Amino acid sequence: MTYDEFKDKIFKLAKEKGFEAQISYSKNYEFSLRLANGQMDEYKDANNSSISLKVLKDGKIGSASTSIFDNPERLLEEAITNYEIIDSNEENLFYDGSGEYLNIQSYYGEYEKLSVKEKMEKLNKMFEVASKDENIMMVPMTVYGHQTTEVSMANTLGLDKTYKGDGGYAYLSVVAKDQSPRSGFWYGLAPKPENLDIEKISEMAVKEAVSKIGSKSVKSGKYRVILRSDEFASLLSTMLIPMISAENAQKNMSPLKNKLGEKIASEVLKIKDVPYYEGSLSNASFDSEGVPTKEKTIIENGEFKTFLYNLKTAKKEGKASTGNASGRGIAPINLLVEPGEKSFDELLKELNNGIIITSLEGLHSGANPISGEFSLGAQGLKIENGEIVCGVEQITISGNFLEMMKKVEQVGNDMWISFGGTITPSVIISEIDIAGNE
Repeated sequence: MTYDEFKDKIFKLAKEKGFEAQISYSKNYEFSLRLANGQMDEYKDANNSSISLKVLKDGKIGSASTSIFDNPERLLEEAITNYEIIDSNEENLFYDGSGEYLNIQSYYGEYEKLSVKEKMEKLNKMFEVASKDENIMMVPMTVYGHQTTEVSMANTLGLDKTYKGDGGYAYLSVVAKDQSPRSGFWYGLAPKPENLDIEKISEMAVKEAVSKIGSKSVKSGKYRVILRSDEFASLLSTMLIPMISAENAQKNMSPLKNKLGEKIASEVLKIKDVPYYEGSLSNASFDSEGVPTKEKTIIENGEFKTFLYNLKTAKKEGKASTGNASGRGIAPINLLVEPGEKSFDELLKELNNGIIITSLEGLHSGANPISGEFSLGAQGLKIENGEIVCGVEQITISGNFLEMMKKVEQVGNDMWISFGGTITPSVIISEIDIAGNE
């Protein structure tokens, strides 16, 4: 039975029983090669698929899932059985597929054209570039891979959309010689293989490890810092994304509740949610409820402009969904911090004296998006007179995330794209508490 035959059969049966129905079908393909200390450690060439059915009546939903197009009658009965046992006062909705859907190119198929031999050559090249550096004693892990995702959604209200996207990634970890071995890690991703610079990824991992040789702690105090783009992205993903969820605000789990229109960040910050950003693997023309995605400004001149909504949370406030349903939650498609005009080197000169934060540790346990407080282990680089003088280790940075956002002085143009679609430049923060043991 094909997807269309399965879908049509279920929709017909559901309508006969007085239900609306919605089906989501996702197909995923992943290929990856991994070296452990230069030896082949893992070869993955895998397909998987899932079919999810939801039935809706009187605002209540029941759901069931399977992996093959077989026996639509049984899948429908499972969804209706689950519907009957669910006890909830929340009103659920389906989207009818109306509105304008962006025509986003997210599938190129270029990785699939590469032979396994060509992918292996790229993997070995990464290892070769990293291991030839005289400071490097070990390359524990080298990975090259790509993935393809196809999602089809349809319902009895008229929604019928399909998305297909692909992209590749590469990353490696290295260890540099020192009294205590120093590790370095870097990764990159790109929609096409020619845009995935594997040699640069290896060089950056080496540079990261070598920069830590001779690292030492600093005295406790307040420091002016550069939060490097990759670490700023990690902190925004952990703290800001939960805060701008309308669901969290409605549950009193966001410090941004009742702060619409207020200054919550520095005037130099403009943060948006965009459905498409060149180079991102998170681009999408519709969200996980089938609602079309669109660009929206979240913070402008430091002012908080909007929460992100799915259908249910928007209904509670009499608003339209912003197209940000993500599985069972709410999330941006691409959270974009608009770049400034200065390069990273120019930010370095602007900092003059301070610390570049190059690594944050313990984000899941040391950062609380409900209170906004964070206390995180960190590593970095000490800057004197605009020059890097040594590595910094064994420090803890702490404070309140929203207070920190008000202290952003400068925004760079060195954009970083994370796996999850958070896209940021490096920023200078005027003051942050650092605890050290020098």
